[in-house]
Amino acid sequence: MTKVNEDLVFASKLIEDKEKFGEYFTIFNRLWPFATVNMKEYLEPFNLEGKTCVTLQGSSDHIFELALKNPKEIIGFDINPLTGYYGKLKLAALKALKTQEEYLAFFRSKGYSNKPFNKETFKEIAQYLEGNDKIFWEEIFKMYPSWQIRENLFTKDEGNWSELKGALNYITPENYEYLKNNIENINFTFLNTDVKDLASNLSYNVDFITLSNLIIYAHDLFPENALEKWHNLIETLAAKLNQNGHIVAGYFYDIEGEEDYREMYNKTLRDKIFASPSYSYHLFTKMDDLARQKTSSNHDATLVYTKSKAI
Repeated sequence: MTKVNEDLVFASKLIEDKEKFGEYFTIFNRLWPFATVNMKEYLEPFNLEGKTCVTLQGSSDHIFELALKNPKEIIGFDINPLTGYYGKLKLAALKALKTQEEYLAFFRSKGYSNKPFNKETFKEIAQYLEGNDKIFWEEIFKMYPSWQIRENLFTKDEGNWSELKGALNYITPENYEYLKNNIENINFTFLNTDVKDLASNLSYNVDFITLSNLIIYAHDLFPENALEKWHNLIETLAAKLNQNGHIVAGYFYDIEGEEDYREMYNKTLRDKIFASPSYSYHLFTKMDDLARQKTSSNHDATLVYTKSKAI
């Protein structure tokens, strides 16, 4: 069986929900439709022009947010093979659809009257898909109704429209038009790999790595000694980082929320392991619908590793 056929079987099981929530599925199997982190503010401090960037791919919105910073190259990685297909679908949609309103109407399940994953719109997008990406999506749209694809292939984790506008730069009319006109300049590749194997899959050094909010799942990835093992992971990735490069080691929802049971949210424990000056925090606006608590004046934050010249 070819790789694309294997992935189609996997996607079909998700869409048909044959395994329900049994052992077949994990928390990382379904796709995230859009970002669930405040990319607009968390990426703001980094000058990435001409740089090589690596990002957890997830919803694939990082591709576009990073592209607005004019990097030399963007490498997306994800343990979920379906994420690679979704990224190419979004890139094809950017080529095919004239406005950000058309783009959002196709992908969004909240805030739009027409149904997401409209098959007529997909026909326009499919003209810009190639190879296995074209095979994958054409088969999916042939086999299932739009509602079933959008309902079961994706998580329900999608912020409302006002919060999404606050979290993303690329969905403004101006930035969407800019990306559309410069899409051929986006040098993007996808690595289907576990974060634990990311360093060994990078064949050359890079300037910037973001693991986005993967840190909040560190206790799932490392059931024992999650803090220490996440620190070891960052140190391993740092060996693939150019001098003065950065790693966003983690995105925290409500950094002050120490009532969270996970050790990652215990500042005293966390700061003993992720110590300054190599590690620092960047605090920014808390996104109400993209976080657990809707009534809070606390901050979201990122934990950032910087590789100084002395290292």
